[in-house]
Amino acid sequence: MSMLDKHLSRFSQECRQLDADRWRLTLTNGTALTVSARRDEDFLLLDADSGLCPAPERLVPLLERSHELPAAVKFALRGSTAFRLRAEFPLPEEGGDAALRIREHLEGMRDALHRLHGWVSSEAVGSEVACPQLESGGQAIPGGLAEALKEAGWESHERPGGTLLADLETGRHFLQAEVEQCGVGTRFRVTLYRHESAGDAAQQVLSLYLLEANAALRYARAFLRREGDGVAAGFEVRTESPPSAAEAGHALAALSVAGRECAREMEVLKDGVVAGIYRSARLPFHPQRKGA
Repeated sequence: MSMLDKHLSRFSQECRQLDADRWRLTLTNGTALTVSARRDEDFLLLDADSGLCPAPERLVPLLERSHELPAAVKFALRGSTAFRLRAEFPLPEEGGDAALRIREHLEGMRDALHRLHGWVSSEAVGSEVACPQLESGGQAIPGGLAEALKEAGWESHERPGGTLLADLETGRHFLQAEVEQCGVGTRFRVTLYRHESAGDAAQQVLSLYLLEANAALRYARAFLRREGDGVAAGFEVRTESPPSAAEAGHALAALSVAGRECAREMEVLKDGVVAGIYRSARLPFHPQRKGA
């Protein structure tokens, strides 16, 4: 039995190894969740059918709250009805933090399912909960974080207020990721979209696009937040504990890919005509499951 197999068995209620790189797990937290786990080079990929298919008008507030999901867990939309929970994360070396990271993400999948059921059935689905703040008010950035970025090969500089900025590798687009402490962990975030007067239809189309991007992108997850009367959106990577240099490097690489692949498309979706074409061209979104 490999060390990875032992960790997956330890932190799940049931673990069945399908081949050298694939497992089927059962997690329980009031509701059973079947999770597929697949090793792809240095990453472990987790995927599960949420068992829910929220109505289209609920996608915007759900995406607004997705920043509350643990670690790398995210909502993803694939096809017409498959509303999924996913998480991808780099595997530490054997004997390192592998057990900690696997436990964090499996517990995150359990917690995300519990939250999703609550959000879908609650009128409070759109309420905002801020990222946990440091006791010092979020002004101080641990020196180890800047060192982790430097060790990973990414230069950064600190701006007033304590947030670190790191240039992303996005070709023609000049994009920077904000890196800041979030609780005891870290959040890496790049904003790709701002619209001062996006209507309900535009926000729904943007949410559809972001949820589909979540299904295609590795490690990064979409966010959408209110800015006065407008909205901002982009992608983030969050860790529950201080990231290693390898994790910091993977996070910025993932945001670089998201910027290259999605920045132009998100900007184009501000055009109402284009947004309408996108909405009509994709598969119809039909909520079909009881309780959604």
